[in-house]
Amino acid sequence: MMARFGVHLFPMPSPPIFVISLPTAAERRAFMHRQLQSLNLPYEIVDAVHGAKSPDHALFGRYNDGKRARRRGPDASLRLSQLGCFASHYLLWERCVELEEPIIVLEDDAIVLPEFMAFYQHAERFADGYGLVWLQPSRKARRQAGQVLEHIGPFAIKKFAKGFSGTTGYLLTPRAARLLLDYSVEWLYPVDNTMDRFFEHKVEAIGLDPVCITQDDDFESSINIPDAGSRRCLADSLRREAYSLKDAAARNWHNLSFAVRSRLGLRR
Repeated sequence: MMARFGVHLFPMPSPPIFVISLPTAAERRAFMHRQLQSLNLPYEIVDAVHGAKSPDHALFGRYNDGKRARRRGPDASLRLSQLGCFASHYLLWERCVELEEPIIVLEDDAIVLPEFMAFYQHAERFADGYGLVWLQPSRKARRQAGQVLEHIGPFAIKKFAKGFSGTTGYLLTPRAARLLLDYSVEWLYPVDNTMDRFFEHKVEAIGLDPVCITQDDDFESSINIPDAGSRRCLADSLRREAYSLKDAAARNWHNLSFAVRSRLGLRR
């Protein structure tokens, strides 16, 4: 059976598709409905947490602004929109654990590419081998190189060295969801930066070639509005650079270890 617009008809095939969208985003919801309906794929629209309208949301208490300021500078606080975006994804990580099955998470500005159906048809194989699979291109590098691990269907599965920016779409397994939840007891970074810290929480940065979704840049972001940026004093800039170098060293060591384990057949 196919889902009506915004309605979840049980039972959903595996993996279920969840679309994060603000309740007021009628145009975006219609956009996602048209795409998924055309593929005869059921889905559930999940109301995003609107940070500005829910500044006292229970999950926001996890955010440690003082610790973030020590790492990123006093003018780098996360905005309520960023906290709302984090909470929206966090709640779906919890849902994944509760369901005890893999899920696909899409934001409501995702453009579903023709390759998406091939990915969906092979989703169980992806979930068997990987905890988190990014379906989108990385925004950090247009042609980011990655270590090819294997091929599934028409896709090359790549382990990326730098990870991903943005949370337009991904496949998530319960095991990986638990790791992300355990890591996110304290919030210091936006949700995409948190998910990108694979060298700490051990949920690898795995992506597809070719990708099967991309982002519709014609939609102005309403869930996660990025920081406008501000000028920093020298001390803050040096502190931020020191933490960035520390992260880069940890990331490089993790990637080297992953490459060695892969060569020895010890990756999984």
